[in-house]
Amino acid sequence: MVRKHGKEPYHIVVLHGGPGAAGSAFGLARLISKEFGVLEPMQSKYTIREQEEELRAQIENNCSGKVILAGHSWGAWLAGLFAERFPDKVEKVILIGCGPLEESYVSQIGERRKENMSPGEAEEFDQILFQLGEEVGEKDKYLQRLGEICDRADGYQEEKSLSDKAEVNGELYEKVWKEAAELRKSGKLLERFERISCPLVLIQGAVDPHPSEGVIQPLRDRNVDIKSYVLDKCGHTPWREKYAREEFARVLFSELEG
Repeated sequence: MVRKHGKEPYHIVVLHGGPGAAGSAFGLARLISKEFGVLEPMQSKYTIREQEEELRAQIENNCSGKVILAGHSWGAWLAGLFAERFPDKVEKVILIGCGPLEESYVSQIGERRKENMSPGEAEEFDQILFQLGEEVGEKDKYLQRLGEICDRADGYQEEKSLSDKAEVNGELYEKVWKEAAELRKSGKLLERFERISCPLVLIQGAVDPHPSEGVIQPLRDRNVDIKSYVLDKCGHTPWREKYAREEFARVLFSELEG
């Protein structure tokens, strides 16, 4: 399934987070569609390789020529993995709210999140993570609640009216994230990002629990050129931030036009 925003040609492709949160990048797609035609594909497959193949078909069926991939959160990783595997399809990769590419930075995410949670939310957060790691039912419900807690903790001052409604798939999250986390732990995620041949851009909120240096430094240590913007008063989802969304739009459109 894909959603189309704006008018043809669809030269820009927005990738949602999660994994398993189809529709979570709707607001990003709508923002970009003010100036450009945008494709918003929904990933439905249960392995990373299958999601890459699914995305390839979605792009080939709806776009002509190379595209710019703008991926948010998990979608940033998928954008990078896709660009490494299919370099002939991608002109540029824009990473937004990207998770760290190296395992050594992972502990910072939970620590930074919990600083923004009440004691009750922090306890519930840990319980849900435990439940998602167990063989239990109702994973969609747990993932939906986890998303609600993280949305509050991950933002600086988001406008509630700009919230994006995602269609949560707990089974997809469990299977794809397990594979993705192992890819990072093994170092293979960074190896694949190192092989990306098109321009790489990072746009990250300064108070996003996912530290920007967890993307920038591992790549620069390997002599990979990445252009970066770190936005003040901005959390994980820049297009929803009261104080940062105008600066985010300016930076984003400058990169899309460039």
